[in-house]
Amino acid sequence: MKGQTVIVYNTSIDLADRVFRDMSSWLENRGYEVSSCDSHECRTGGPAPDADFAVSLGGDGTFLSCARLLADRPIPILPVHLGTFGFITEVTQNEWPDALAAWLEGRLEVEDRTILDVRVIRRGRESERFQGVNDAVVSASGISKLVRLSLQLGGIEAGHFRGDGLILSTATGSTAYSMASGGPILVPPMSALVLTPICPFSLSWRPMVIPEQDEIVIGVEDHQRADVLLTVDGQESAPLGPGDAVRMKGRPAGVRVIKSDRRVFYEVVRSKLGWSGGPHA
Repeated sequence: MKGQTVIVYNTSIDLADRVFRDMSSWLENRGYEVSSCDSHECRTGGPAPDADFAVSLGGDGTFLSCARLLADRPIPILPVHLGTFGFITEVTQNEWPDALAAWLEGRLEVEDRTILDVRVIRRGRESERFQGVNDAVVSASGISKLVRLSLQLGGIEAGHFRGDGLILSTATGSTAYSMASGGPILVPPMSALVLTPICPFSLSWRPMVIPEQDEIVIGVEDHQRADVLLTVDGQESAPLGPGDAVRMKGRPAGVRVIKSDRRVFYEVVRSKLGWSGGPHA
């Protein structure tokens, strides 16, 4: 065998299953041992499979599951797009044979990206730990109500927040919830995080770009009118109570992405956001 590959996909989707079978045969004919993981089963991580590289088949959500599965032992991931809308997955379902051939021949580059290390501190002890590829959100649970949060940036008290919540996004996740909430778009390899307020009560709150090495601490204050929830990548969550703190830092190279040679990030943004440059743009 030349090597090992793990393919992450949603086994309940017929298209993903068909592409998985075709891709498995393609790789096995070239001497690779192939294993698989259902994207829903590996969302919360678990033991990382022993592989030389991975393929995610689906949309951005499938890639997020795959990346978190491999975060403790990051290996290169080729994201193949089968979804309807995605910024991360640049290789289309018709391009994967050429992309895999280029990768095996050493013609594609690997891009290292920052991941979020997220810890929930309760009564002075760590109660839960997560890894976020896109973002971590502290907000009201259920019907939208104001939450009261404290904020520290790099060990400095930064203020008290009232609003729907706060988003801390990686550069990879800057095109997701953060962008929809008015945050800036960061080019994925950037070593930076974005703190984006969600519907702040005070208009003085604005999105901020923060160095990945600075720790961000979001505290849950007393006298909440709603339950408070931590959500990571839109796939994992944990309830928070008064006195809890969420401590977050960026970790370099927690995700390794095999880059397409067909298009670059700026082209993906132009296409997905409809930046036509014409009179209706």
